[in-house]
Amino acid sequence: MTSDFGPRARALLVELGKSPGSVISETVDECRIDHALCTTAERLAEIGALASLCARESLGHVRLYGDIQEEIDLANLATVYLADEKVSLVITKLVDDTFAYFLTERGFREALNQAQWISKPRALWVAVSFEGFITEGLTIVPWNGPKSHAAAAYLPEKPRKFVRDLTFGATPEQIGPWLLRDPVPGPSTVFDAWRDVAVEKLALCLPSEIRVAGTGKQVVLKGPRSAPIEVADPRANWSSAVFPALLDAARWVYGTPRETETKFQFLNNHLSLDWRDGATWPDGLAVVLKGSLASAREAFTFHLQDQSKDALKALGDLRKSLQDEVAKAQTATRDLLGSLWRDFALAGVVLALKSPTATQITSAEVLRWVTLAAAVVLIVSLVITTATNWRFNRLADQGRREWRTKLYAFLSDQDWQRLVEEPIASARWVYRFALPVVTVMYGVAVYYLLLVAAPIWTAANLDPAISLVTDRIHVISATIRALFNRP
Repeated sequence: MTSDFGPRARALLVELGKSPGSVISETVDECRIDHALCTTAERLAEIGALASLCARESLGHVRLYGDIQEEIDLANLATVYLADEKVSLVITKLVDDTFAYFLTERGFREALNQAQWISKPRALWVAVSFEGFITEGLTIVPWNGPKSHAAAAYLPEKPRKFVRDLTFGATPEQIGPWLLRDPVPGPSTVFDAWRDVAVEKLALCLPSEIRVAGTGKQVVLKGPRSAPIEVADPRANWSSAVFPALLDAARWVYGTPRETETKFQFLNNHLSLDWRDGATWPDGLAVVLKGSLASAREAFTFHLQDQSKDALKALGDLRKSLQDEVAKAQTATRDLLGSLWRDFALAGVVLALKSPTATQITSAEVLRWVTLAAAVVLIVSLVITTATNWRFNRLADQGRREWRTKLYAFLSDQDWQRLVEEPIASARWVYRFALPVVTVMYGVAVYYLLLVAAPIWTAANLDPAISLVTDRIHVISATIRALFNRP
């Protein structure tokens, strides 16, 4: 069901907010405007209609109070007279553990700082036009958007497991509400409000320790240079400048289930090395975070390679054994093809000459059948050899692509192409160059044998086909020459 309450309530608040001295405030559970004027019957009727709409849509209750009168009965407005009396409009929201709504951006911003409330996955409606976005813990959309939050595929680790927070509250309990799941949406007041809070929260999920120092706070990075760093208010527009790098760092550390603590330590180590003297937290992150994150990722890659050394050795042994098996199968096939002609020719000639009917067959007839058999064997040998080589090459390519990701992931695509693919392609080029030549030689041999054994059949069936192919080759050659000779 489509709801009209939010836009109408916001428009009414804007109109009432034009009264001198009026004050609008909003929390998770309530939105109100105090010291406003309601001098017309039309405005009073509008408030009554809004109260009915709010109850009908099950979004809460709307009440009106006068500075002099008690609560005004919105169901019986005919007897109400306000004159110049200031009024207070109070909207008590009906929210639950999965849904809440806001009528003002200011109320939305302030609610984001309420740790106990924001730690639960929720869908949030804001009564303003903007491009909605989803984090790992919140679905923030315009009015009439989804009313529930789609659960994350992986629940991120809690930052307080890794950050030693001696202030007992600076580090957020959950990082999910501040990890953007979708691409960064278009600019809007709602997204800017969320981003300003998100960068403050994410920045306090990265240091190893947060401590109280006098009236302020300090952070400590775990690494070679672990001197305390003062926490100060960031400079203007800091959140928009550092947000992409900060979000990338938080996603890398907390966004995947693999070795969160190790990645956290690597990032701390490189931040401590790169941190500039005199910079304050989190302002200094805008300068060093991107480079420190790149170094931490590289160090983590080497860590994974060293950790999986035994597994890589076992996979390498398996790969070698599989290659040996393929080579043995290929050698056995070649031996079989090499012996095929000898065994078939010998057996065929011996059986033909020593059969009971051999005395009735002329030597010319025997020679003709042996010649035909030789032509057939040549054709079969060529087809089987070509097909098996193609099959072996295809299996080798499939295996190489599989081992590329398992054994040699540390190689870049350029290095893999230069060290592996190009040498193999060069070796196969020789084979592919020789294959047409060998095929032509086989064809000539087969044609000669058939011409000797069955000249009439060959002239009737093969010669026209050969002439057709020859004509096509001449046409193609002439076309190519014409293309190259074109001015």
